[in-house]
Amino acid sequence: MSEDPRDDPRWAQVRAEASRPVPTPPGLVERVLRSVGGARGRHTTAPLDLPSDGGKTQVSERALVLMTRRLAAEIGRDLGGVHISAVALEDDELQVLVTVRFGVTASAAELLRHRLSAALSGQLGSAAPGINVHVVDVHPD
Repeated sequence: MSEDPRDDPRWAQVRAEASRPVPTPPGLVERVLRSVGGARGRHTTAPLDLPSDGGKTQVSERALVLMTRRLAAEIGRDLGGVHISAVALEDDELQVLVTVRFGVTASAAELLRHRLSAALSGQLGSAAPGINVHVVDVHPD
């Protein structure tokens, strides 16, 4: 049976940081609401034109966000301790918000970004849009 990570002395550093008020990053609320609205089909946008060997691939924003969320969730499970909170397309780049289990290294976000880019390119048959992975929270288990 593993030890409770909240008993780890380093967890005090997380508690200290968590007690500080942190302003909401600019655009975060809009990204999350846009992601939810897009996933539910509440807004429509023109299809995105992604460059490919045959010219271009067209995909709807909703399909791209849903595909990205599904693939990111699979990759996060494989990495262990990485959970997807939201995905949105903003300024032609995918914004992926994640929470990580305490003890998961920061490099997991970069690994997720790299694997997600490769997985999306494989699904789309073209280069994936830029992907930014943001760690927005840490959880104990």
